[in-house]
Amino acid sequence: MNIFATIETAIEYKKVTYYTVRFENNDNSEFEKFILKHQTDATIHNEFQDLLSLIEALGEEIGAKPRYFSRKEKRAEALPPQQSALSRNERKLIVKQQHNLRLYCMRISDEIVFLFNGGVKTPGSITAQECRVVRKFFDMANKLAGVIEQSIINNEIIPDGMNLEVDDDFELMI
Repeated sequence: MNIFATIETAIEYKKVTYYTVRFENNDNSEFEKFILKHQTDATIHNEFQDLLSLIEALGEEIGAKPRYFSRKEKRAEALPPQQSALSRNERKLIVKQQHNLRLYCMRISDEIVFLFNGGVKTPGSITAQECRVVRKFFDMANKLAGVIEQSIINNEIIPDGMNLEVDDDFELMI
């Protein structure tokens, strides 16, 4: 069974435009689902706020530089970045603590990023594929990244500076 999704602008900043996807017959986009699920969870409040601050800092001041998307998850990436990819200063200012909250995404360029969905990964050496909580988000992010990547190759999605050129009726088929 094919599932269809549309591309939407999630947040526009000075240096980065964040996009997301909305599956057919869903009231909320994938990024909105992430926000709604985690914004009131007191157990991860600091992690959630750090993640939103990182998204804003990248969008307003820094740009979507590759080192901030160092947590490779096959075709997709996850935020926050791995601590080892950041300088000591960046670790203190941008990602203040170790995080288990994961937001799956896809960096297209320094100016364009797709934000998908995510969850709280089980601590320890368990991989995203092994974690019962984030596995479904990991799998979907990778499916979406593959379809978006192919759509870019096919010129159905055209990155243009901070924007994506996409026909109004274009849908991703998952």
